[in-house]
Amino acid sequence: MDDPEDIPAPPVMDTSTDAASTRRRLTTLPSREDILTLPLELRNLISGGVAGIVAKSFVAPIDRIKILYQVSSAEFHLRNLPRVAYNIVRDEGLSALWKGNTATMIRVFPYSGIQFMVFDRIKTYMLRQHEQKRAMGDSRAWGLSPVESLVAGCTAGSISVVCTYPLDLTRAQLAVLKRRKHHVNLGFRQVLYQNYEHRGLIGLFRGCTPTLLGILPYAGIAYALNEQGKRKIHNVLGREPTTMEKMQCGAFSGLVAQTISYPLEVTRRRMQTIGILPSGQSAITELGVQETSGRPSSMVTTMRLLFNEQGFRGMFKGVSMNWMKGPLAFSISFTVFDTVQTFVATDAERALRNPHRKG
Repeated sequence: MDDPEDIPAPPVMDTSTDAASTRRRLTTLPSREDILTLPLELRNLISGGVAGIVAKSFVAPIDRIKILYQVSSAEFHLRNLPRVAYNIVRDEGLSALWKGNTATMIRVFPYSGIQFMVFDRIKTYMLRQHEQKRAMGDSRAWGLSPVESLVAGCTAGSISVVCTYPLDLTRAQLAVLKRRKHHVNLGFRQVLYQNYEHRGLIGLFRGCTPTLLGILPYAGIAYALNEQGKRKIHNVLGREPTTMEKMQCGAFSGLVAQTISYPLEVTRRRMQTIGILPSGQSAITELGVQETSGRPSSMVTTMRLLFNEQGFRGMFKGVSMNWMKGPLAFSISFTVFDTVQTFVATDAERALRNPHRKG
C-alpha cells in the first residue's frame, strides 16, 4: 500500500477565476450565432417587439395628448397642442408626456412581436408555395399578391389584438389618469388589477369589439400597402429597397390605414375610459373641459353619443395628430423590423424573402 505522503494532493480549484468567467458569460450579450439557433418564430417575435418599442417611444407624447382629446368633449385644434403640452408639463412634470409609455412598452412588445411573427409566418408559407409553382413553370412575380398581403395582415392584426388587449386597456387608462405631484400614483399593475376586480374577466376586454373591427382594415391595409410597395421595387428595379424607400412605404401605408380606421379608434378609447376612471383623477381637465361622466356604454351607444355630441367631425377628432404620428411610427416600425429580422436571419431565409439579395 502506498505511503499517504506519496499520494498526490488533488488540484486546488481557482474559484475566483471560475466565478469571474461565469460572470462574464452571464453579462455578455448573445452573439448572432447564438440568436440563429433560436426558432424562426421566436426571432421574428423579438424583432417585431423591438420595432414596436422603438416606434412607440418616439411618438409617445403625441399619443398621450391625442388620447386626451379622443375621450373628451374638447374641440380639437392643432394650434392648441403646444399649450396642452405646456399645461401637462407644468402640472405633472416633463415625464408626464410619456405617462403610460411603460405600459405601452409592456403591451407593444408582445403585440408588435406577435403581429410581425404571425404575418411573417403566413408570408413565408405563401412564398414557399410560390416557389413550388415557379419550379413547375409558373411565371408568377416574386412576393405576395395584394389579396394575400391583406389576408395575412388582417389575420396577424386580429391575433395580436386578442392576445394583448387587457394591456392596451390598461395603457389607455394610464394615459388619461392625472399624475398628482407628491402623491402615490396608480401604476400599471394596480390599474390592471382594478379592472379585473371591479368588472371581472369581461372588464379586461371592454372595447375589444371596435378594436377588432378597426384592426381588420388597419392592419390589413397597412401590411398590404407596405408589402406591395416593397414588392414593386423588387420586381421593377431588381434590388432590395433602400432604408429610405422602406420608410416611405411604411409611412404611406400607416397614413392610409390609420385614417380609414380612425372612427373606431375614437370609439375604442371612449369605451376604455369614460365612466371607468375615478372622479377627479382624469387629466382631461388639461384641455380646458370637464370630465365626461356616465356609465360605460356599448360600442353602438358610444358612437351614437359621440355623433350627437360632436357630429361627424367628432369621429375624426385628432386625426391630424395621427397624420403626424402614424407615418412616423409605421416607417420606424417596419424599417426597424426589416433591419433586425435581416440581421438575425439565415442565408436561406434571406434568399426566400429577397431573391435579389446576395448572401
